[in-house]
Amino acid sequence: MPIHQQSEKIILTHSTGASADVYFYGSTLTSWKVDGKERIFLSDKAVLDGSKAIRGGIPLVFPVFGKGKAPHVTASLPQHGFARVTRWKLVSSSEDATAVTVRLGLDHSMITEEFRKLWPFDFSLVYTVILAADNIKTELRVHNIGDHAFDFNTLLHTYFLIPDASAVKVIGLNGLDYVDKVLQTTARQEGDVVIRGEVDSVYANVKAHKLDIQYGDVRKGIQIQKDGLDDIVVWNPWNEKAAGMADFGDEEFHKMICVEAGQVAEFIALAAGDAWKGSQILSLL
Repeated sequence: MPIHQQSEKIILTHSTGASADVYFYGSTLTSWKVDGKERIFLSDKAVLDGSKAIRGGIPLVFPVFGKGKAPHVTASLPQHGFARVTRWKLVSSSEDATAVTVRLGLDHSMITEEFRKLWPFDFSLVYTVILAADNIKTELRVHNIGDHAFDFNTLLHTYFLIPDASAVKVIGLNGLDYVDKVLQTTARQEGDVVIRGEVDSVYANVKAHKLDIQYGDVRKGIQIQKDGLDDIVVWNPWNEKAAGMADFGDEEFHKMICVEAGQVAEFIALAAGDAWKGSQILSLL
């Protein structure tokens, strides 16, 4: 069965054996397997009971990246907003000769009363996951269905499972300025991005549509092809921060890297009745 709905998640299975799991909570994709191998990192300590955001997978950041700042309307929302900590609903599912597709939805009527008071806008989100033989597409559509304009950030907070963080390279960001949130400064990227300690960097207005996550000297890894998502965040907590997270193993930083496509450097303004969408396609190198 290409689409199997359980109480807490949906399992997509392609005829080639590729598969993906998407939890209703946060509409969080937690697994993508190709050629029998897992490609997405999910912490062994991730909480999957709907009591907190899932540590790993592809959490959906909306309508704010990080913690909002006063006087912006998002200032009182939790870090990364409410989309990743709210249960979504299945909108539709389908299959054809090449792919298996599911669409999940979230709107203003489904968030808590507290979130509704903090962010009082009428909205509709549709998250589409398309599983093909050797790639997976994730797309978020934001629709302002109210009478008032709002602005938002969004991010596909993708955790990649990798063999060794100290050997990984992110290719495609050379020469770009970025905000180093660890050192609280700005810098210019020289060469490929490598991990030698804690990394939390925001690259704005990345013109390249494709980025490669290369596992090491061997040409293996994942390619990200982004559309409508201008910014890239690279994150690895390294040892000290990892030790301080209850839902992240002390040594798990060695086998993960987040390379996240989104719109976070500036807010996107969405007029009443307007819609926006952004997407990424992950494929094997």
